[in-house]
Amino acid sequence: MRWPFVVACLAPVAVRAAPSMLNQIPTTDLVPVGQVTLQLQNGNTEVSGRSSVFHQPQLVPQSEFGLPWNLEAGLDVAPSDPPHDYRPMLNLKWNPVREDYRVPAVAVGATQLGVGFVPSYFLVLSKTLNYEQIQYQKFRAHHRNVKLRGIRLHAGMLRTSNAWRALAGTDVEVSDRFVVYADWISGARNSVSLGGVLVIDRQNSVQASLLRGNDQDRLSGLLVGITHTFDLAHPFEW
Repeated sequence: MRWPFVVACLAPVAVRAAPSMLNQIPTTDLVPVGQVTLQLQNGNTEVSGRSSVFHQPQLVPQSEFGLPWNLEAGLDVAPSDPPHDYRPMLNLKWNPVREDYRVPAVAVGATQLGVGFVPSYFLVLSKTLNYEQIQYQKFRAHHRNVKLRGIRLHAGMLRTSNAWRALAGTDVEVSDRFVVYADWISGARNSVSLGGVLVIDRQNSVQASLLRGNDQDRLSGLLVGITHTFDLAHPFEW
């Protein structure tokens, strides 16, 4: 889980470079057990003026750890109050319900747990629209080289210090290398976003998105993040 929304060694498994959330909101995805995701993202998203991201990116290092029992933990170092006072904060996510043909995946979690931050709590559901077709395809030997692209919807709620916020989003797998992300958080101070992830290889990806504030009629933000994922059992494999 990544701001501003803001481990055992096992046998090697396929590493995924894509992050476990959309541009702004969490999904039910988890970093696989025994893997670690490292990210570097701009904390300042403003695109205009002398305090814009181009002059003051406020880089935020982030990490996510895949844990047993359908858990994911994140440790970020982000600007607190004052803005140049960087402090660590913890994020947690639990996925108690896995997706099935008719049942969406469910995840709950907490973000921004740390001194100088205001914690938030969330509930999110994720459903693949063409889940049945994708599952059925796996059993058709003569179609084993034909891949259907996943299309997913995400919805949920975010509890901040003084308000409930609605969450909504989607991701569309365009190819093995690119996934389109779009999401929205309700509230005047929040945004709608459109972007995506370019998957370079199994371990590396680049994510970028444009933001438009809910109370604005112009492009108001830019998010860019670089992600590297590795297996704890083989940390130096590329």
